[in-house]
Amino acid sequence: MGEQISLPKTTLNILGASQRVANTDQKILFLGQKTASGSATSGELNEDVSTAEIASLFGRDSLIAQELRAFKTINDKSQVDVIALDDNGAGVAATGQFVISGTATEAGTITFDIGSSENNSYEVAVASGDTATDIGDALDVLTAADLDAPFTTSNSAGTITVTAKNKGTIANKIGLRASGTIAGITKSVVAMNGGVTDPTLTDVFTPIDGVRYQTIVYPAYYAISTIKTLMSARWNVDNKVLDGVAILTNTDSKADLVSAYTSENNQQIVVIGNKEVSDTAYKGSAIFELDGVISAQFAAIRSLRLTPNVSIASLTIAGTNGARDSFGGDAIRSLPYFNTPMTSLPIIPTGKGFTDSEVSDLNTAGVSVIGNNISRSSIIIGEMVTTYKTDAASNTDTSFKYLNFVDTISGIREYYFNNLKSRFAQSRLTTGAILPRRSMANEQVITGYCIKLYGDLSGEDFVLTQAGETALTFYKDNLSVTINLAGRSVALTMQTPIVTQLANITGSVQLSFTTA
Repeated sequence: MGEQISLPKTTLNILGASQRVANTDQKILFLGQKTASGSATSGELNEDVSTAEIASLFGRDSLIAQELRAFKTINDKSQVDVIALDDNGAGVAATGQFVISGTATEAGTITFDIGSSENNSYEVAVASGDTATDIGDALDVLTAADLDAPFTTSNSAGTITVTAKNKGTIANKIGLRASGTIAGITKSVVAMNGGVTDPTLTDVFTPIDGVRYQTIVYPAYYAISTIKTLMSARWNVDNKVLDGVAILTNTDSKADLVSAYTSENNQQIVVIGNKEVSDTAYKGSAIFELDGVISAQFAAIRSLRLTPNVSIASLTIAGTNGARDSFGGDAIRSLPYFNTPMTSLPIIPTGKGFTDSEVSDLNTAGVSVIGNNISRSSIIIGEMVTTYKTDAASNTDTSFKYLNFVDTISGIREYYFNNLKSRFAQSRLTTGAILPRRSMANEQVITGYCIKLYGDLSGEDFVLTQAGETALTFYKDNLSVTINLAGRSVALTMQTPIVTQLANITGSVQLSFTTA
């Protein structure tokens, strides 16, 4: 339509609003073993696994399937990726035994718990006159009908052998417990043992090169050096944010846990200790659940806490927290983990858990403990510590002792990283003045933008850095911006005073005989 006249010629570009860039969504990685019925290729990365895919990909009776189902039950919001491994061809499966003897002279019930009292508990009704063989046969029927069970059983005259379906050390700490008293019947347990030769872990994390996972669920019975190497390389990375936290749960005695983890020193590894019980008819974990399932449940809770706008009311203490703390997001990074309920875990029987002094020793060694609340109505999270203890010069350092500290500084760093990268994506650099309507940056511009970001982080949407004029002045005084025009670079140093957790209250109450 060239005959039209349109003057004055006018061009107005539509530009997007300048907005802050949020931290990235939560992604969780599971590493573990599948069974032969699973179609997943050993060692390959399976992304965004749904609940419906767990059985077909990894075998419904695999140990990793138990973990994934436990995670999804709590958290169906976060993306879950999985590297599943075949059992080592040279591997041997762990075995244990229930040993039943005698003939019942009364009716009753014996409960057999294998690995999980929540998911793999079997009640055998016993009639007067039933033999040990009868009881063992009845247990075999029940376990055979449980298609999700990660073990098989076989009975020989009342000696019921339990065999893990996955080979290697990963099943050596599966618990066995027989409870219920019936006249004429005695029962005992031989602990699971003998599982050897885990899958080869060489290059196991190659499929996730450059991919960020905020949480990795890793078997405690695999070599810790493999996960330590991965996490150490991800802490401070050029031009990327890759840090995250690996969660391991280990059933053992206090002494052995202290011995195993005192020398570990990594701010991205969290070990949950589960006390090992060794009674006549009870061998295994105080929290009678698979260790990998405990890790999975904690990972589910952590990732929910860090997911914006997701209700976490069931994970907070009603009546004490602010209303906004009932929803997940970056602000929850600074909210204590301790006292968070884990309602899907069974209560620890009286006298079977760690004592207060043992918990203190374990925390010092870098081992976290979860246990009964005071009323023994629920399992709750205790102090979540990392294995970090000393700086590079071997000086005692509490900077990254607590998981909340790591979550907080990680969130702060990521927010600065994302927004600095976005704000100055295409900018000129100068030590001179800034010209209007041009994309330019100098010391004043960069300083001012960092201060704005600090203001965001100290506001109610984040609650990660300290608010108020004193804290802001401290931040400004310790913010340094150095420009190198020849190198096209800016060097930033800053100190961010963080918000921590109220974990200790001390005081005194003095008796008085008068109000005068």
